[in-house]
Amino acid sequence: MHVNAFECIDENVMALSDNKRYRDMELAPGVFVPDVGMEYPEDDPLARLVPFKKKRDLKFDETYPFLEDTFAFRLQRHIAYFLVFGPYYLANWLLYGIRYEGRGILRKYRKEFRKGIVSVSNHCYALDGMCISEALRHRLWIPMLADHFNGNQYWHLKYFGGIPLSDGSISATKKFNEAFDVHHGRKAWIHVFAEARSWLFYKPLRPFQKGAFTWAYKWNAPVLPMALTFRPRTGIHKLFKPADVPLVTVRIGEPIFPDTTQPRKAEVERLCRETHAAVCSLAGIVKDSWPAMLEDMPSETQTGN
Repeated sequence: MHVNAFECIDENVMALSDNKRYRDMELAPGVFVPDVGMEYPEDDPLARLVPFKKKRDLKFDETYPFLEDTFAFRLQRHIAYFLVFGPYYLANWLLYGIRYEGRGILRKYRKEFRKGIVSVSNHCYALDGMCISEALRHRLWIPMLADHFNGNQYWHLKYFGGIPLSDGSISATKKFNEAFDVHHGRKAWIHVFAEARSWLFYKPLRPFQKGAFTWAYKWNAPVLPMALTFRPRTGIHKLFKPADVPLVTVRIGEPIFPDTTQPRKAEVERLCRETHAAVCSLAGIVKDSWPAMLEDMPSETQTGN
């Protein structure tokens, strides 16, 4: 039996019940829906909900080094993982009780994954990149919104493997794509938050953008669906966050393989829709209330305006 999303919320916390995306979503029985007191947009999946304070003025044009390939950068990234990101992983467990399900997929498809993958997930809190990396036991390269690189997270994003989106010019976009071509050629694993923007502990799955699936087709790389799902806060974790902040489980699904004998446009769309459906299933969403692709939204919402 399917249930309406807001029926899963505590009866005393009904702030989400009037949001049509929650009201129209159907979930599998027992799926937990957190409510952290936020008001989420109903019709603009690209709305910015994370505050941004500009600290620097980097330009993400053709002069930006999208491909960091110096010995100094590689050494500093290696050091950062041990001295800085190690404590972050611990903090992620203490604050959010991270659990991982489906890691057997990594062993099952070890041969198919050895030349690189494109993993895709929802985007729902500040440390989700950390838990995706830990779930896959792999250092990742992640395309990220450029604004954040001009904020106070610049160092962490850069050395964690974040690469800012270009300013949209032809020359800069070419260099941005070339950087990921090089990383994939080195058998790197690339993760894409296909919803683009992070919405804190948001349950419905927003529409996906097609970039990840265009890469998967171009490289003939498996797409690995992943979902960040939520649990009530329990045990020792109650000491580190308020009771309404959920704990997080990362679920890994079966890979979806591109068929490069098919026309690119149709195959990219198939990959996008099937991956969206797979992430919904992993998250316990029986019927999502957003369309699967950003192109299915009215044109004014496709640019984040």
